Amino acid sequence: MVFALDQGEPAGYGFHEVAAVGTVTIPRLARRIAQGDRARREGATLYLENGEVVA
Repeated sequence: MVFALDQGEPAGYGFHEVAAVGTVTIPRLARRIAQGDRARREGATLYLENGEVVA
């Protein structure tokens, strides 16, 4: 797969451990990634608002 980035867009990408995602992205996205990892590990579906689980 090839991605073409516009000028001013990120120049690269990286793979990170879920525990470290808070240091490499914005807080709202970090919360969503962490909850997605949780859902995958638990084999569950989670409903989120702003990256937080809604009961």
